[in-house]
Amino acid sequence: MSDVLEIGCLSAKADCQHPRIPWLLYTELRTCSAEGFSFSHRLFVPEFFVIIFWPSDCSASADPGCGLQSAFYFYSSGDGVRFGVQPVGRTPNRTPSTLKVGMLSRALKHDKGAISTRLKKFGLAISAGPCFLARANQLLFLCGANRSLGVPSARREAIKRFIEGLSSDYRVIYAEGVFNELAKIGHNRNVLDLEHEISDIADKILIVLESPSAFCELGAFAHQSFRKKLVIINNLEFKTQQSFINTGPIAAAEEVKSPVLWYPMGSGVDAVDGIGATFKLLKDAVDGKPVQGVTRISSDLSKLAATKVSLYFVHDLVFFAGPLSHQELIDVLKTGFGDKNYDILKRLLGVLRAAGLIRSFDAAGTWVYRSTGEKPFLRYPAKVDSLMASFRAFHFQTQPTRFHRG
Repeated sequence: MSDVLEIGCLSAKADCQHPRIPWLLYTELRTCSAEGFSFSHRLFVPEFFVIIFWPSDCSASADPGCGLQSAFYFYSSGDGVRFGVQPVGRTPNRTPSTLKVGMLSRALKHDKGAISTRLKKFGLAISAGPCFLARANQLLFLCGANRSLGVPSARREAIKRFIEGLSSDYRVIYAEGVFNELAKIGHNRNVLDLEHEISDIADKILIVLESPSAFCELGAFAHQSFRKKLVIINNLEFKTQQSFINTGPIAAAEEVKSPVLWYPMGSGVDAVDGIGATFKLLKDAVDGKPVQGVTRISSDLSKLAATKVSLYFVHDLVFFAGPLSHQELIDVLKTGFGDKNYDILKRLLGVLRAAGLIRSFDAAGTWVYRSTGEKPFLRYPAKVDSLMASFRAFHFQTQPTRFHRG
């Protein structure tokens, strides 16, 4: 692409005159100036990102600066076409083969390093506050039977498809998804406590009474602290029976106006029966409006808990600093906010993964997390662009394989 040479106006900040762009594909540069550049087609990228420029013709006789690679932070004007540019520094060119696992954790321990310095400023700004919740999803915890180990019943799969089809703001969480994710990073917490933590975070708890385990879950979640969140789906055949299920947990849910949906449930869990008969009422039952506008956060963000605010804060840290591992995220928290109890972090990562707000994958033997979104959930009293740029530049230099998974 000959137009790439137009980026030369930016390379004046380095000593090489013919850079190439390894991370931008499927588009061509259209214009370039000292303030920024634009593309010929809309580029679907996060709100801000980092590109590292490598000189394409460096040799022993090239300018002295050719041994360095320059990182620039790009920020969108909002239309996905025009971008501004800001340099974030120059660092020695290194190849991935010379790098070792744990480099980010070591870099965070250098008090005067760019990453640790910006992270500490970020932590101080958050402590001074205030922070705001700028957006939110409607999170729904769906319980019921499994067809096999880790495979939800056909009814639950149908319900998940229906609810998530109502709005992109709706996210249905299977407990199995959280358990499976936690197994990858180590987990020894009992299942009951974990389900209670998921329920604390969720806006609604949907229970399909299709198996003995589902009846046990109903008993656990019919507690006073959860019953207003309940949406229960049961077999019409048992509606008039004077059973403990009807006179106990279902009656308790109805007392607080929690919906109980009845339909003629078929036998088994492998095939979809007439569950669609509940969908009109189910839509009304889950139709909660996500946060509109901004909401001020009064709690200490660094004190992680089973809340949506903590969930979204952890997402944003993954968004700013990822892709990164669970241990690296703990080191980020310790650097920015001090040595506190971050035991719940694993479970929050599991919920985020089950909700599809982050994704996880193996990068050269390290299990890492990366946001699936394009912007943070919270609004912070600090500029996060330079912080994010520092992390991206570091990862591109030291662990580029983490960006090979889309």
